[in-house]
Amino acid sequence: MNKNLLIIDGFELLASISGSIYILKYRVDNSIRYFVYFLWFTLLVELVGLIPSLIYYYNYLDFLKDTFLEKNNWLFNIFHILNFLFYTYFFRSIINTLLYKKTLKYLAIFFLLTTVSNLLLTDVFFSVASAFTYIFGSILILISVMFYFLELLQSDDILRFNKNLYFYIAIGSLIFHLAVTPLFIYSNYFDLGKSPFYVEIRRVILRFTNIFMYSCFTIGFLVCSRKNKSY
Repeated sequence: MNKNLLIIDGFELLASISGSIYILKYRVDNSIRYFVYFLWFTLLVELVGLIPSLIYYYNYLDFLKDTFLEKNNWLFNIFHILNFLFYTYFFRSIINTLLYKKTLKYLAIFFLLTTVSNLLLTDVFFSVASAFTYIFGSILILISVMFYFLELLQSDDILRFNKNLYFYIAIGSLIFHLAVTPLFIYSNYFDLGKSPFYVEIRRVILRFTNIFMYSCFTIGFLVCSRKNKSY
């Protein structure tokens, strides 16, 4: 079993549990509630994504070989689209500027149409993680977070940003997606036999960026739990 994935899943679980405690303890807005639900959904997808490793290591699952479950590229190609759309929806729901909200709405629609078309019209769906989806999606998150930061700078909330849950979510998600995007650009090199150095670098970067992101989420829930309100 891939220990790297288990470590990442452990931090995801910690963030999901922390978020669940937070929304059960305090009255929160729907954006935070949906965010916690999405953390659990992400964890579920990651666990399903372990099936290829289970097939590889355990002989009693040999009957699943040569099926679509032997690889998980199709699963994560779908999930990545949902992931970027969710984060765009999340930041759109917490900003107030009408121009920003409209811009994100139309960008999200364009993103959905183009990424789905890319998966349907090319051979990447089952074979490799779509670099197109990740590059476009990361740009979408960058714009979403930029809009949030612009509003934050113009409000009194900037004086207590360290107690703002949205700030922790923005920092964690932004740094993660920008850091891992280059890995997906070169995803065709993900072959241990041909490119062991790339595979190792990818493994290390994914581990630490995931730990950083989910640690940001967990710290945000813990820090903001000291106040009997949602930020």
